[in-house]
Amino acid sequence: MSTAAAAAVAKPQPPTASAALLWDLDNVSVPLADLDALAQALCGLVPDGAPMLASANWRAFRLAGDILRAHGIRVLCGSRDPNGADGVLCGSRDPNGADGVLLKRARRLKRRGVERFIVATNDHAFARIANFAEVHVATLTSNYVSSRLRTAAASVTVLTHVGEDWRADGEPLSEDDPSRPDGMYEHLAG
Repeated sequence: MSTAAAAAVAKPQPPTASAALLWDLDNVSVPLADLDALAQALCGLVPDGAPMLASANWRAFRLAGDILRAHGIRVLCGSRDPNGADGVLCGSRDPNGADGVLLKRARRLKRRGVERFIVATNDHAFARIANFAEVHVATLTSNYVSSRLRTAAASVTVLTHVGEDWRADGEPLSEDDPSRPDGMYEHLAG
């Protein structure tokens, strides 16, 4: 068999995505009752088929795993320390905390062609991704985003809890939304 023929029957590589979601569950977290809706909102920030990864301490990993996997998010455990997985920040010296696990995966995904990362975190450690790819931050509280991460990010999106759903800042309210003031978007109608 020629080299060209062997290459033709070689195991196909998975298609590369242009974007990926990295969710630091130790840093951007909500009560379990709101987790499903938040996961849905975060998944909506990346294209269909994009890699979606989350990492957390052992307790959060166990509690959130099934909910997130139902959305296609791969859940990784950063540490067995129930207080957090951010290495020195939580008292653990584990270099493979949630941040480390996600940053390592980001480098792997970059080698597979991912050019844009949506990171659900406030942590400055994720600013490192800007050295090799475009970074967009998704957070629940804008003023908690570290200044280093904010500077490195191409954008910061704040997700707010509206009723049962999460909405990205700047998204218009639907006409039947009870929190929408009368005539709020009439000037856009033309």
